[in-house]
Amino acid sequence: MIRKSIFTLMFLTVIGWVSAQSLQFELNGTVYTEGESIVCNTQSEWGEFIQDMQLRNLTGQDMNILVEKEVLDDIEGCMNYFCWGMCFSPDIIVSPNPVAVAANSVTEEGALSFHAMFDETIFGKVQVKYYAYDERHPEEKVSIVVVFHKSGAGVDEQVRYNLGHAYPNPASTEVRFDYELSGSENASVSVYNLLGQEVLREELNVAQGQVSFSVADLNEGIYFCNLKVNGQAVSTEKFIVKK
Repeated sequence: MIRKSIFTLMFLTVIGWVSAQSLQFELNGTVYTEGESIVCNTQSEWGEFIQDMQLRNLTGQDMNILVEKEVLDDIEGCMNYFCWGMCFSPDIIVSPNPVAVAANSVTEEGALSFHAMFDETIFGKVQVKYYAYDERHPEEKVSIVVVFHKSGAGVDEQVRYNLGHAYPNPASTEVRFDYELSGSENASVSVYNLLGQEVLREELNVAQGQVSFSVADLNEGIYFCNLKVNGQAVSTEKFIVKK
């Protein structure tokens, strides 16, 4: 009986090790161990934190992979979401559709990414745990923790810039923003989609006023409006296009 119990324990241990090795998170050759934490503290040009990632299928069989998120530590005023084949709204916890990953292969760059957008005056850390697994074996998950860290403001704190909230929001035909600059800086306002692509842009020629964009040709979804001063993102607002 003792020998049988030991054998059973060894068998389960081996099975657990094998299943844990079916997938792994990595990026450009750097392999991340199960449950490892990484810090994302670099902002994109439109003010969003983005952590790119890749998934490697270590088995000899094709997999249909789902990605799931678990928010471990959140801050009011920060929105987090992920992209897996396509980008999903912040309320999506599990990717609706799996993405096929061929046997013994790694996903292309840009297929998987984790995102966080902090309100202008919000600073701190947000921790999100992401899981990946074959839809046929949801019990065999691999995970990674991403810490999105927004530290102090990146511009002179003595200089004030302001981009007002979007209105109307949601918008169907047009969206407007009030803005205020401290002087005659080189400034512009850009609109980005969830993929980080600039879809609209307007140069600002006066220190205070209103900027408006037609959204009639944009797809429904979440967008970010970014105020740039001298090429640096200083304020970001989000809005929704709904037809």
